[in-house]
Parts: sequence; C-alpha cells; structure tokens
Amino acid sequence: MKTIVILLSVFLTQCSSKQNEASDNQKTENQEKYINEGYELKLKKVIADSRCPEGLNCVWEGQVEIIVSVFKENILIEDKELIVNSQTNEKNIIWANNYSKKPITFIGVLPKRIKDQEIKDADYELLIKYD
Repeated sequence: MKTIVILLSVFLTQCSSKQNEASDNQKTENQEKYINEGYELKLKKVIADSRCPEGLNCVWEGQVEIIVSVFKENILIEDKELIVNSQTNEKNIIWANNYSKKPITFIGVLPKRIKDQEIKDADYELLIKYD
C-alpha cells in the first residue's frame, strides 16, 4: 500500500512539473516582440482587468483593457487601445496583422488572474501567438 501511495505521489509531482515547464515554454516563445520589418509591439499600460479569476465560476468572462505601443526602429508609430476578450479577438488580430509578416492568430495578456492573487502592473505581458 505504501508503495502505491509513493508511486502515485511521484507520478503526480512529475505531471505537475511538466505542466509548469510547458506553460513556461509557451510563455517564453510568445514573448517575441519583433514583428515585421523593424516593427515592435509593446504593452504600454493595463487600463483595467476584469477577467474572471481561475478558481471561480463567473457569469461573464471579463476583459482586459490595454494600451499597446507600436514602434519602428525605436520610434513610436501609434498607441492603440485594445479590449481583449473572446469577442474582440478577431478585431485585435486584424489590427496587429498590419505589423506582422507571419499571421497572428491570438492576442492576449499574461498572467491569468487567479482567485485572491493580485497582479502587479510590472507582471503583465502581451501575448502574441502566430500561425
């Protein structure tokens, strides 16, 4: 019986570690800011974050209101206010693809909200996924 409990504990620990590694790898890959011909998209400011925290059941998914700055060769081209939620994703992608060589498939914000955990402004990151 002790052997089964020990094996089960080891298995669960390894699964948890692999999930953390996978999410860390995804996060690193998606921090790529260089988009096309010298353009760079940077998260300038989070205006509001009303996303439903993990661990809660919400009636509404919520959204993040952000300002994204577009630079070309370190010169500001534009500041764009984006509302990030499932209903605005297509609109945000169309805008971002003006600056991208590879098709962008998703724009989001990290980290995810978690119940009873505050996110500091410096912890927010722009998440861009490519085709």
